[in-house]
Amino acid sequence: MSFSAEHFKQQFPLFAQEENAGLVYLDNAATTQKPMPVINAVRDYYIHSSANTHRSSHRLARKSTEMVEQVRKKAAQFVNAASEREIVFCRGATEALNLLAHCLCSDMEPGDEIVISTAEHHANIVPWQMAAERYHLTLRFVPHTAGIPQFDRLGEVLSERTRVVSLTGGSNSIGLRPDLEVIRQLLRRRHIMWIVDGAQLAAHEQIDVQKIGCDFFVCSAHKFYGPSGVGFLYGREAVLESMPPWLGGEMISEVELHTSRYAGLPHKFEAGTSPLAALAGLGAAIDFLAQQDRRAMEEHEQKLVRWLHRELRASPNFRLISQVHHNLGIVAFVPVYGSAADLMHWLDERDIAVRVGHHCAQLLGRASGNLVTVRASVAAYNTDSDIRDFLQALEDYCEVQQVSASGLEDESNSWDLDDFSTLLLERLTSQRNWQGRYRELLLWSKVVSAKPEIRNPENLVRGCESEAWLVHKEREGRHYFGLDSDSRVVKGLGALLLSQIDGRTLEEIRALDLPQLFKELGLSKHLSQSRTNGFYALLRRALHQIEDGTAEV
Repeated sequence: MSFSAEHFKQQFPLFAQEENAGLVYLDNAATTQKPMPVINAVRDYYIHSSANTHRSSHRLARKSTEMVEQVRKKAAQFVNAASEREIVFCRGATEALNLLAHCLCSDMEPGDEIVISTAEHHANIVPWQMAAERYHLTLRFVPHTAGIPQFDRLGEVLSERTRVVSLTGGSNSIGLRPDLEVIRQLLRRRHIMWIVDGAQLAAHEQIDVQKIGCDFFVCSAHKFYGPSGVGFLYGREAVLESMPPWLGGEMISEVELHTSRYAGLPHKFEAGTSPLAALAGLGAAIDFLAQQDRRAMEEHEQKLVRWLHRELRASPNFRLISQVHHNLGIVAFVPVYGSAADLMHWLDERDIAVRVGHHCAQLLGRASGNLVTVRASVAAYNTDSDIRDFLQALEDYCEVQQVSASGLEDESNSWDLDDFSTLLLERLTSQRNWQGRYRELLLWSKVVSAKPEIRNPENLVRGCESEAWLVHKEREGRHYFGLDSDSRVVKGLGALLLSQIDGRTLEEIRALDLPQLFKELGLSKHLSQSRTNGFYALLRRALHQIEDGTAEV
């Protein structure tokens, strides 16, 4: 059975919208788009059957309750659980991992051990850190080489005190897919709870928890074409029965003055009202995937991943971080010219969506020496045309990065503040398109000279996509700044910011309308709070220092 990405893509209405006609969406590891059946299921729930579940007996409540339990059966089939009693609904993989950390660790003894790896998402690190601190437990890590876990060496860190092994089923930052069969063999005949974080895995291959042999499996619907805010935890029934509840509320059978008796599985872990419309969407997503040729989808995704790795490996302009082997659908890399954030801005202007940053995997980034990378992640609706457009945009970016700013650094030393501000605004205003503005920002980044002396923790303005450093002095009522950044775009934006506020009084700065200025220059997106590129935080820090009077006099 042949697979057509173009035909598959037609089932996702976001791509049919006029404003998305040229969109290349390669941020699927963050979230996938939603097919029409999922959207309709969420909508239809609110129109036809909105009511609370497992409480009232009226018609709408019965219909809503039946829907939830039908979705539970579908979820059990989706991962091949032995029973729907082994499926606990939650807000997603993060909540499920927090539930497990709380419930499993509360009965441990001080000195008991939890094993995780450097490739984990923060959601599979922080809950265990919190539990380890609370219960005086020990965290151990799978041996790694340059940050990459060697899962076949898991046995080296297992001991008589090991109680939990919680490992990714697929890395969200580099796409690494562990050999779960190897892990299963290493854990055989050991009384150790094995958790698989399947947030990335569920979108790319069919899941069989009985074949995997894990005790728990967690996933989020929005990663496999479902709605946000819902997911589920699979747990072996005997283990779930032995675990205490996590949250208190509507998960009881009876409440007395000083004690309560809890509901049976799986409801004792589902306190409060579930996200019912999202559950309807989850059921529709499972049905949608059941109608697809999952093997053909996976083969198509792997073809795209091999293509991307082949092209980037052959280019002298990029350094590959990810590996093509055992990769579930991600290419991670860094540009040789400029920064990852600079490339992200260029791609965004081309309406190509990727992720830049540490991808909630700082342990792996630090250990490998690549804390900030560009991540392109594929889904079955990505077409060959998407990949060609992406690769062409990368090639164009490298050409633009060769732009020269010769003479600007020397000339700028002789300008007074008004000359600097006027010239910069004139040049930016004269640009007729985003390519011209981008080149101008790269050009003006040269005016902000490197300042290694200010690169220390107290001056750091942290961003996920890039970092910046800012110092502030006040002299005779006027405010002066020095800044630096890894990103040329952020430095160019910083030059624009300094042209407006450097050497000004508090009253003069308060009189400025910076949002309007950025809008007029076509740069207003850089003031969005969704941006973690460093500039928005830099602007906030500068204005706070001015208003707060925080300055080195």
